[in-house]
Amino acid sequence: MRAADIVETLPTARLDDEALSAVRMLCENRLPGLVVTDEQGHVVGCLSSVDLLRLVLPRYALGERLLARVFDESHADKIAEFLIHKPVRDLLEEEGHRIPVARAEATVVELVEMMTRHGCPLILVEQAGGSLGVITANRLLEKLAAVISEASP
Repeated sequence: MRAADIVETLPTARLDDEALSAVRMLCENRLPGLVVTDEQGHVVGCLSSVDLLRLVLPRYALGERLLARVFDESHADKIAEFLIHKPVRDLLEEEGHRIPVARAEATVVELVEMMTRHGCPLILVEQAGGSLGVITANRLLEKLAAVISEASP
């Protein structure tokens, strides 16, 4: 199995999209992250679900379990308001990743290594003519599980 065999076409967020609508798209499609494109449709990066969660917390609360316990549900609503009217561009600048790029001929092992090394749940697959699509961590795990199921009696 090669990268070209398991690519998907996923919805993308543009740099000027509102962050809240991008988060909704991620949730509705059950994606592990969002591919972000520029105005010409070229991939410029990605935001994982964890990146987005990290962004809604105040910086001073990150890594502070005791402080996080002080916030109640009314604070959670106010924290989530951070996403309203904020463009995806700002989120990408704060937490985004450059999306790793794989060749169409890349093997599953190469894809797993690349995904884990970059800590990114998405890989862009390209060939000479341009982008073929994206591979998600979920899709890669699904294919690995299918191979294991076929090999097991």
